[in-house]
Amino acid sequence: MSAARRIGIALALVALLAAPAARAAAVAGAQVREWSFDDGRTLHDGLVYVAPGPFHVQLEYWDVPGGTSQLRPEFGVHLRDPRRSTWSATWRHELDDERFWLGTEQVLARGWVARAEASPIVFRDRTEWGWDAGADYYWGSYHFASATLVRDPRAGELWVVPLRVRLATERNDWAQVTIAPASRRTLGWALDAKWRIVRVGVERNRNFDFGTRDNVIVTAGVEVPLAMR
Repeated sequence: MSAARRIGIALALVALLAAPAARAAAVAGAQVREWSFDDGRTLHDGLVYVAPGPFHVQLEYWDVPGGTSQLRPEFGVHLRDPRRSTWSATWRHELDDERFWLGTEQVLARGWVARAEASPIVFRDRTEWGWDAGADYYWGSYHFASATLVRDPRAGELWVVPLRVRLATERNDWAQVTIAPASRRTLGWALDAKWRIVRVGVERNRNFDFGTRDNVIVTAGVEVPLAMR
């Protein structure tokens, strides 16, 4: 049995064994993301998604001028147990691999949530495993701060520690700041915001995808609530 097939069976088991999902926020959206590299190259990234609650579907297209463009479909299941902790399984097809995420978010006491996730990357000739673990602290209605330790197995291993703070209104409009120090003495950052249905963001990555290039990604999009019966 192939590694991708075994992981696919694991995704199905998560969906079958988890308790029925609690009603989550149901949204749909679309984004355009423009990537600019310091060597003058660009990447045009468009995506649409629907997340009615217990699952999400996303379709993303990378248009790479002078390179190989790719379609990146994604599907995830997100189910909650009676404690409102979440169990998730996600698959995404990429150009040369299939990516999977198997994770959980466990609700603790006094606004704390613990997170852990395994992330196999399945190539034709091998499977590489990444993982991440972290915690979130929530206060007020929608404010939170989070810290995560991420291990990416590619290119001899990379460790990243994203640190994130989001401040939000009662309507769940928000502004968010992220800094991401990494084991190769680099530092990424991102600024994101949502106001009503509009989402915008900008991020900078050092040594993107284990290379020597830096990049900036500018995002603009819309996100609307779905009327669920």
